[in-house]
Amino acid sequence: MLEATNITVKYGARPAVSGVSLSLAPSEVTTIIGPNGAGKSTMLRTLNGGIAPAAGQITLDGRSLNSYSRRAIAKRIAVVAQEADLRFPVTVFEFVLGGRYAWASSAGWGWETSHDVEVARQVLKETQLEELSDRLMTELSGGERQRAVLARALATEAGILLLDEPTANLDLAHQAMILSLVRKRCDSHGTSALVVTHDINLAAEFSNHVLLMKEGRSIAVGSPDEVLTPSLLKQVFAVDVLVDAHPVSGVPRITPVHEAFR
Repeated sequence: MLEATNITVKYGARPAVSGVSLSLAPSEVTTIIGPNGAGKSTMLRTLNGGIAPAAGQITLDGRSLNSYSRRAIAKRIAVVAQEADLRFPVTVFEFVLGGRYAWASSAGWGWETSHDVEVARQVLKETQLEELSDRLMTELSGGERQRAVLARALATEAGILLLDEPTANLDLAHQAMILSLVRKRCDSHGTSALVVTHDINLAAEFSNHVLLMKEGRSIAVGSPDEVLTPSLLKQVFAVDVLVDAHPVSGVPRITPVHEAFR
């Protein structure tokens, strides 16, 4: 379990996150939503040890996150960033296989095992990237690259997934596919997932818990029914919304109400 207690993060003298607490339990999906500049991505990077908090504590399986090596963290926590850092031309298969590197017994060429290759091929199949496995990452569209980044994270077999806008640049079908994969991984492997997203309806559909943030602070945290209310959403986004039940799933469905329709 990954837990953050009263986390504060500062950029210079400016607080980007102020006193936010969060707990990621096995088999559950938690989403963070809020406007631009709310501190969502900063909170995610802090949970991975990428940013040191100015105050508060982060624990992983009951131990301080600081007590783990970066290699040990990489085995337990996988991150899907908004954009892959591609400095060298590698194929999709090589990129995804790189997710197994933390498990290698030694560095250098030929480090991967038959199990590593099997895991990489399986996640390529799960993310519908098999036909692109020999394509260079630099030749992919933005949406295809995002799927490859998720596949690399799944290949780590980490128990915790941190995803920063994983559905950015994806069409409607692939948005649902990506979050369905995350949901399935949580259900079948006991994985914990934290998803930063701007899509409130996707958050409602796939989340167990929602953290609503504004200006670096936690406004509300709870189930989608508890958090995605007209009053709380207006407080955060300064817009009136209609919240009703999705006709199929029954989860909250959010529709902005514009001045022209009043």
